[in-house]
Amino acid sequence: MDNMNQKKTVQQKRTDILIRLALILIVVMILFFFVVKPMLKKDYYFEAGDDYKFDNLGADSHKDSFDVAVAGEGIDAVSSALGAAGVGAKTLLIWQAPDFGSAFKGALDVNWAADYTPTGNSVSSDLFKELRYKSGDGSNLENYISEIEKLVSEEKKLTVLFDAEISTVSLSGGKLTGLEVKTPSETRNIVAGRYIDASRLGEILIKCGTAYNRGYEDIGIKGLYPPVQLNFTVSGVDYPKIQELLRKQSFLISYYIKEYNTGNRNIRISGLNAADQGDGKVVIQAVNVDNLDLSDEQKVKAAYDKAKKECRNFYIYLKANLEEFKNSSQMTVAEEFVMPSPYHFKGRYTMTLSDVLTGKRYTDRISTASKPVTFTMDDGNKYVLCNPKTFYIPLGSLIPEGLDNVLMTGDKISASSLVQPAIGSNSSKAGNGYAAGIIAAYSISRDMEIPRLIEDRNLDTQQDIEKILRKMGIYMSDIKEDVESITGNWSYPFAEKLINLGLLSGGITNDYKYEKEAREKDLAYIILNGVPRVDETAYNYTFDAAVRKYIKDEPLSREKFGRILLELTGKTGTGSKNYYEEACKSGLIDDTLQKNLKNASVLKLSDVYYGSVKLLEKLTGKAVK
Repeated sequence: MDNMNQKKTVQQKRTDILIRLALILIVVMILFFFVVKPMLKKDYYFEAGDDYKFDNLGADSHKDSFDVAVAGEGIDAVSSALGAAGVGAKTLLIWQAPDFGSAFKGALDVNWAADYTPTGNSVSSDLFKELRYKSGDGSNLENYISEIEKLVSEEKKLTVLFDAEISTVSLSGGKLTGLEVKTPSETRNIVAGRYIDASRLGEILIKCGTAYNRGYEDIGIKGLYPPVQLNFTVSGVDYPKIQELLRKQSFLISYYIKEYNTGNRNIRISGLNAADQGDGKVVIQAVNVDNLDLSDEQKVKAAYDKAKKECRNFYIYLKANLEEFKNSSQMTVAEEFVMPSPYHFKGRYTMTLSDVLTGKRYTDRISTASKPVTFTMDDGNKYVLCNPKTFYIPLGSLIPEGLDNVLMTGDKISASSLVQPAIGSNSSKAGNGYAAGIIAAYSISRDMEIPRLIEDRNLDTQQDIEKILRKMGIYMSDIKEDVESITGNWSYPFAEKLINLGLLSGGITNDYKYEKEAREKDLAYIILNGVPRVDETAYNYTFDAAVRKYIKDEPLSREKFGRILLELTGKTGTGSKNYYEEACKSGLIDDTLQKNLKNASVLKLSDVYYGSVKLLEKLTGKAVK
């Protein structure tokens, strides 16, 4: 009897353990499905923390007087206006198009994806996530336009002036004091405490005389701009079948694209992507145009006409070769290119590519992005310069040089032209635009001119701004990324200079291969492309021919390195056949590099990075910054 009771007690204990384990499992599953999984879901949307309302705003009741006036035609303009109005600022949005729909559908830009880190974390603002969430997390333009119209209509402090053009600006003492704005029915003289230029071309900034660079001229490449894209719609198709085709038949698609000939060296088919618009309609992204001067309106128009014909030809080609397009009924080409700003306006701080690569944590950071940085050469070849995990945009890059009450947004902010592809997404534009609107209102409320916000003595103010932006839904990470593999090498300060000139590519893994044995071509390509970027007057055909003969896939030995240095600098030496020794005696190889190469027969890439910067400076007579 006692044994049976003891046995029963053991069974009860086991039952208790199983019940507890079952309860724990249930709790874990509930937490996963209702807490963790939604947060891991793509573009998970949640309401921002606090609803801030600043003081000292909206007091002037005159119809042409505003706290903040925003001019533009894209998502950054809408976001800026919503940011300012949302914290209580009386806000005017000067919109160039007759309505929101025509502006957003003009280019058929369907790039509404969030910015994600390589590890899959979204860094988009809550405003952008909300817009995506309510629009169905897809690329349907009609849905986005509808949600934008709702967001704007719900903001009582926001007035929109459609079909409006800024004809003149008034300036006084480094401040913008007014805008003359014309619509088809009236002319209004707008006065605001703060102004935000969210236009693609920087129309306010140009009228104010703000300095700028065109295309890639800031890194010494004149006349080169990022490629543009011309999209078109196709109706009468089955989107799921097209999606399946693109997913399962990628080799077939690649074959047909390779076989297709545009007949124009500046027009190429970059791939085939389709964005569902509902009701059997898709937007096709395929036709790209290279080597186009984006600052020349006439050249853009001529290129558009050629690209439009190419879109029609490519559609006919798709219809003839792919079953999924054979029953399509109609195609319509976008009214304009999807294109970046041709300008980079000078601000109080200029973002560099190395800032992006290393995720520099500015004290005045106001938004976050994460996107591979690509560079397309004039021959159409595209390179991934780097793939940052997370990088920040500083307020200093949004403050135009010489203007105390103006902010700028979008991809025209003060940044290296190499950075533009990484900050040109709709996600990034929405983030820095929203932050700009909030900060414009903040500066009025605190009675501080915008440039004062970024002064070193105002670190408390910068921390206050970041705190507000976080609670308003701007993503900011407290985790400092480990970039030791990039910056830890002894040659990084010199590699950094080459990176900022676009001369080094770390690829998708950000690997600069410091310890890899160098080839002759590694040095030759850096010097060949680097000299004209540092000083175009130092480049000529004789120099070009002298460098090109070393574009060889052979180890870069100490002797060959010495010979290249002597030849390119015109040093005759003493007649010795020991080129390395001659280069050292001639002062072409300094003590640092001599020490590194003391026991080496072949240079490493780290040696090349250091040596090439020194050589570029000798050949051009200018410091490589």
